Parts: sequence; structure tokens; C-alpha cells
Amino acid sequence: MPNTKTIRAGIAKLPKGPPLVIALTGATTGIGSYIIKTIARTFAKDGANLRVYVVGRNASRAQTLLKYGRETSPGSDWRFLQVSDLSLMSEVDSISQRIIKEEETSPFCGGPPRLDVLYMSQALSPMQPSNHKIKPNELPIGVPPPASYGVTTVRTYAVFMKTFFFEELAQKHAGRIAFTHIHPGLVDGPIFYSDVNPMWLRILWRVLKPLLSWYITSDERELGGGAYGVGQRGDENKYRVWNHAMEVLEGIEKKNSAK
Repeated sequence: MPNTKTIRAGIAKLPKGPPLVIALTGATTGIGSYIIKTIARTFAKDGANLRVYVVGRNASRAQTLLKYGRETSPGSDWRFLQVSDLSLMSEVDSISQRIIKEEETSPFCGGPPRLDVLYMSQALSPMQPSNHKIKPNELPIGVPPPASYGVTTVRTYAVFMKTFFFEELAQKHAGRIAFTHIHPGLVDGPIFYSDVNPMWLRILWRVLKPLLSWYITSDERELGGGAYGVGQRGDENKYRVWNHAMEVLEGIEKKNSAK
């Protein structure tokens, strides 16, 4: 992985390149909102080269971010697309069609309808039982076994499937699409302070946060290198992830079309 200096130098060159159309999912809080603010600051003097689709649930938070984007990057084009649950493929299909329609109706900067960058703070995690006879605890594919089901195990399964699914997707469409897998590790965000969490967790987080600072990514500072969800498990498994994911998606498509 390139060092931070190299990454920032690359980002700084973006405004001088061709106009960009960017879409961000899960963008109204946490990681997505940090990325939005960074994009706005990066294009502060080149707003005319930027169009951003902010996809999320909370309209109030989205409008605050859109206001920040427009003020920070004058001339940029910011659009909010509201969804209720992107874990449903029907909503993924719907929001995709809305972006396609908007790009076809008003192509950005006179260019062809397109999407240059898709940033997913949450991405495909097909957690349904696998038909490939994967033994419990053999590979993190499908649904974690009941005995080990929990936040940590689900996270491991999700990260494993995302990593190998997108790697296979990139190979199948080499030259047309590229993916960057970012590992921010534990990210400090408003979710830790939300009243949806019990009071003891909100208090505990405030106590533990300074102790965990070397493993936390924040929009205010950069200390540690992140905490990683998976290690090296072997590239040969990506085909099993791909087959499982495609079966799940095809099954969902059949159910939706039958409604």
C-alpha cells in the first residue's frame, strides 16, 4: 500500500484532470461524510469539474453536507438521493436507475453519461446460506454458524466476501473498471455517541478512545495504521465467493421479478 504522502499527492492532482462524477453510498455520516468533506476541499478551486451524488437515508444530515460541499467548492454540483435500506437489492436497482436517468438527462460538462467514481462505505455482503457445501469455520462465506455468530464474526465474513468478489469482478472487466480497497480499520464517528447505543457503551467509548487512538482513523487526525478485518486466506477462494454471490443475486432477481 502506498504511503500517505503518495496518496495525498495523487488526490491533489484530481482537480486538474477531466471532470469527475462521483457517487457515495452510506454518505450522510461517519466515513462517507468524511470523504465528502475531503472531496469538497480538494476541489475548492475547481468546483466546475465536480458532480457528486450523495446517497443516504438522513435528509437533514445530507443537506448539511451538501451545503458544506457547495460553499467549500463553489460551482460544484451536489445532489442528494434518499434511500431507506440499501441492503435490499430492489433499492440498489432503484437508486442505480435514478443515477442513470439523471446522467442521461443532463450529462456532466457535456460529456457522455457516466459514473467515474463509486465510493461504498458499505458494500456487497451476500449473507445467505451457501449451496457449495462449505463446512462451518472452513471459509467466511455465506452466514456465520450460530455458535460463533456475532459482530466480529459477521464483520470478518463481510470483509472477506467483499474483498474477493470485487477482485474477481475487476479481473472479469479488466481495462474497463478498477477497484481500490481501503482499510481504515476502526473509524471514529458519530455512531459511537448516538442515543441508539446504551449509555454504558457511550461512556465506555469515551474512556477507551484515547487508549485506542493508534488503531483509529478519524477525520481530525491520523495516528495509527488501522485495524484489519482479515489476513491472507488464499486467492483460490475468490471463485467460491464469486459463485456464492452470483447465486444469491440471481435468486433475489427471480424473487423480485415474480412479485
